Amino acid sequence: MTTIHAYDSYPPESGDAPQLETTAPRHVVTPEQRFTSAIACLGAAYALSWAELALTLAIGLPGDASSHPLAASIASRALVGLLYVCVASRLQWARWLTVVLGFVSVALVAPTLALQWHVFPAGAFVCGAGLVCKFAASLYLLSPMPARLATR
Repeated sequence: MTTIHAYDSYPPESGDAPQLETTAPRHVVTPEQRFTSAIACLGAAYALSWAELALTLAIGLPGDASSHPLAASIASRALVGLLYVCVASRLQWARWLTVVLGFVSVALVAPTLALQWHVFPAGAFVCGAGLVCKFAASLYLLSPMPARLATR
């Protein structure tokens, strides 16, 4: 028996069959909720970057401690924090710069996580969690943002 003939024995559908309800309620996510989620992800990524610096200091600086760019590590985190404050202020240039930096950091750092896992698993875990937060924030920030509040 072929497939075509297998369905021949079924009676044709009658008009009395119960209809499926097609108007199921959908959960609609507002732009404000997406923006709040993006800010939460950026905050988590920022906190994890400081935790990563603390882990680096805990295991010791590679080579001579005087040659390690500790001040640059701290300054870069402070500048990224300032960028995230600008994103929270809903400045469009900061939003797009954060999206680009998030995707670039994921593209450049994610391939190194496997090697980092062999050397220092806790550092790789913190770094990977930070990348996940940056990636999620970048995806949230790609969606339309709510308008800035007018202040008088």
